[in-house]
Parts: sequence; C-alpha cells; structure tokens
Amino acid sequence: MGKNAEMVAWEKATLASCPYPLELALERFHTGEKLKHGVLLNYGAQPVTEDLAGWFSFYNGRQTIEAGIKEGKNVFQMHHLKVRSPGGLVIQEEFAAFAANFVRWAAAWLCEICSDAPAPFNQSQVKVKQLVRVAANTSAWVIWQPDGCLLRLTELSAFAGVELAIRDSNPFQLALPLFTWAGTGKSCAFTPI
Repeated sequence: MGKNAEMVAWEKATLASCPYPLELALERFHTGEKLKHGVLLNYGAQPVTEDLAGWFSFYNGRQTIEAGIKEGKNVFQMHHLKVRSPGGLVIQEEFAAFAANFVRWAAAWLCEICSDAPAPFNQSQVKVKQLVRVAANTSAWVIWQPDGCLLRLTELSAFAGVELAIRDSNPFQLALPLFTWAGTGKSCAFTPI
C-alpha cells in the first residue's frame, strides 16, 4: 500500500458469530520502530478485495472524516436536545463545520501574517481544539497602532507574554446578500449599525 504499509485480504470469509460472509483485510504499519496492525471488515456489493489500494485509500479517508466528526463533537458541540427540527439540526451541523473550517483558515492566515509568532500560533496545521478552547478564552490586550494592531496575551493566560503583531492591508466588510424576494430580484443584506 505504501513504503510503510502492507495489506492482505480474504473474500467471503465467515466468522462464527456473523450470519453472512464478509471481506476481511489485515493491515500492517511500520511507524518508526513500532509495528501496528489493523483489521478491515466489509459487507456490500462492491468487491473491495479486487482493489486493495482503493479500499486502503477509502478507509484512511474515512478516518479523516471520523477525526472531523470527533472534533465537531468535542470542540463545536452539537446540542440535539435544544434543536428538535430536522432543518434546525442540519443548519447547526453546517455552522459547526463552517466554524471548524473558519478556525483553520484563520490559523493559516495568522501563521502567514505573524510568521515570527511562537507556537501554537506559528503553525499552519494547528490543533483546532487548542485554539478554540484555550486561545479564544485567553485574556489579552489589544493595542492599536498606525500600521495594525498588537495583541499581547496577559500574564494570567496560558500563553503569557506572547505578542502577535497583526499588520495587514485595510479591512473591509463584504456585503452579505442572504435572501432574494421572489419576483423583485431585490436582495436583503445585514449592514453594521
């Protein structure tokens, strides 16, 4: 499967406690000095044992998705008891995905703008949980300067003494056309007060 992974598979394997045949695969990973194993199970119409590289890629892609789901549950928590309608749940899930992606975008932007900042602010591949749960709840002083602003995290914070000099081009507000009335073609946008 790659320079550090191998895989072998069996089709139509039967297990004692399973009423139907499964496709099984055994993975072996070399991670430095350690050797790890994983087992894949499949039941479906698609013959995954004919394309082990495809099965391996699909499974590893699924692990990335699962990590995102876990992040969504632990960082941007869903409150299913407070939202009862199916449409409300969908909107809540979309906003949680947007928030996680926005934090990643903001972290990459901050890494680009403040390249000399200390960890964790200087890494484009940041830990979203650390930025949301710790950094966003950290006390700081915002000092406006002619060429931008200086964000100085206080001594009471987890990142005591860290200074982020944010110097960027002039900020601007995009119009947000959210709704269009049928027949008129006019849109509605929120404007700052």
